[in-house]
Amino acid sequence: MTNNTEQLEFEEEKSSTSLSKKPAIRQVLLTLIICLGLMFSCLDTSIVSTALVKIAHEFQNTQDIPWTILSYLLTYMSFAVGFSKLSDIYGRKAVLLSAWVLFTIGSVWCGWASSMPQLIAGRAVQGVGGSGLYSLAQVCLVEQGPARPEVVGGLVGVTLSVSFVLGPVMGGGLLTWGSLPFGVVSIAGILFLWPRESTSLSRKEEYQQHSTLQMGSFWHKLGKIDFIGNTLLALASILLVFALQEAGSFVWKWDSPVIIWSLAFSLVCFVFLGVWERYLYRGQQTGKVRIEGIFPVGLVKGRVYACVLVNTLLSGFVYIALVIKIPERLQIVYFDSALWAGVHLLPMLGSCAFGSFLGGLVSKKKDLTSHTLIVGSVLQVLGLGLMVGFDSHYQNYLSMGQLLAFTAVYGLGVGLSFASATIIAAIEAKNDDLAAAQGAVAQARVFGGALGLAVCGILLNERLESGLRGRLGGLESLHRSLYAILGLKAEDRQLVVGVYVGAFGEQLMGFLGVAVVGAVVALGTWRGGGKGGRGEDGGGGYGGASGEEVGGRMGRVERGREVELESGSSVRSLMR
Repeated sequence: MTNNTEQLEFEEEKSSTSLSKKPAIRQVLLTLIICLGLMFSCLDTSIVSTALVKIAHEFQNTQDIPWTILSYLLTYMSFAVGFSKLSDIYGRKAVLLSAWVLFTIGSVWCGWASSMPQLIAGRAVQGVGGSGLYSLAQVCLVEQGPARPEVVGGLVGVTLSVSFVLGPVMGGGLLTWGSLPFGVVSIAGILFLWPRESTSLSRKEEYQQHSTLQMGSFWHKLGKIDFIGNTLLALASILLVFALQEAGSFVWKWDSPVIIWSLAFSLVCFVFLGVWERYLYRGQQTGKVRIEGIFPVGLVKGRVYACVLVNTLLSGFVYIALVIKIPERLQIVYFDSALWAGVHLLPMLGSCAFGSFLGGLVSKKKDLTSHTLIVGSVLQVLGLGLMVGFDSHYQNYLSMGQLLAFTAVYGLGVGLSFASATIIAAIEAKNDDLAAAQGAVAQARVFGGALGLAVCGILLNERLESGLRGRLGGLESLHRSLYAILGLKAEDRQLVVGVYVGAFGEQLMGFLGVAVVGAVVALGTWRGGGKGGRGEDGGGGYGGASGEEVGGRMGRVERGREVELESGSSVRSLMR
């Protein structure tokens, strides 16, 4: 044990020297590769939002069109935590490389797709790879990117800005092949430019923890993977969203065996997941279990992190649904093209990206993350409240200007919330829980979005059923996808648009209710007096640490001639 410790200390000293001599060009290229992964993983969550009409026309299939979005989101949300934990066991390079390979294969698959089922399958493969690119970007940027935390935050903010803006805009003309050349170049770059794991971590404590996890043969490492937890989480999430989507689309009745068994099995999987992860957590505490659980059970026991996780899920519920539903409204009600539907999303997406950057900047020197999360949640309520109020006042018909202005207010709140939630998660996590903590936040956000889309479909189809039954034939195709409206006569289309506008108002009301709950939950992250935290007492603060212990997390790191204060909150995770 002593020899291992001395070896780790020696490697750490070599690490510091290597880092100081790391060629600038290699660091720049690696940073670009990591940012590209983050950009494409986010971009593909919304790239089809403005292209659904085009896809439906090309494949002559409107009933399965929602699954071009859900297939990506379901796999995207099911493996985020798993990829994060795998990177602790097999190393960042190997797992990030695997994520890029899967994402690139999915892109090629989508490009060759000649039917809707093939496209949906390709999108699912893309989602698996995208979950790895997204969840690993934050940790890898800290380890391989610029030394200054504000630069890291700026890079993430700019990357999110580009992905938020380009996704809907590119959706009208670039659906599948766009990421292929970037994927090939990134894979080559990781293979030839990535340093050894021992030179990628500058802090001795983190290096020792990662080295311990990565010691042993391939089969020894394989034994640490939580296959059961990953499977239970994927099954629970996918079956729940599947049941809501299929029953809400009237493909199956709510009392049909398929829906009942899907919901029941999903509940059982969630329960077993909780029991299993609790068992692994206790086993690791006593040293009897070597499997690395995918879920940070110890963090969820604390009030602050638990509230962050719930707030993130609720924010994702509304945000991702709006990214899909607003272009849908613009194309159906305002007759926007796919390109202009994406352009008209820019106020919301741009303000969201600005909020992400601002949230990290505000907390760079002084921890104001709880304040930022609460303000961001309140701004979300304000933006949605304005949309609901004006939508009701003008009889379910928001003008284009009102919609763009109110979504900009909402987007600013989302950006602030996303940034502060990620920072708080990093503060609350131990070094060995960092990847899992960030993966859980990412997974909660996307899972909330998938639930939001499913609930939107339920509200819309119930309104179509009550408003059009007996007045219009062919409701079955409309239940599966609203884009079946494209095949209707002008007078029938206008009838459907009238019902749709009313349903959109109901969806906004639902979103407002979810946002209010999210704002209330955000209050639970308030850390009064700087004490308490991630302990059993559930107080505020930093992981149950005292002020002196928190200060200990902020070490002075000398890089060349520059000595800078390195905050655990900003260095690890400024924003997502």
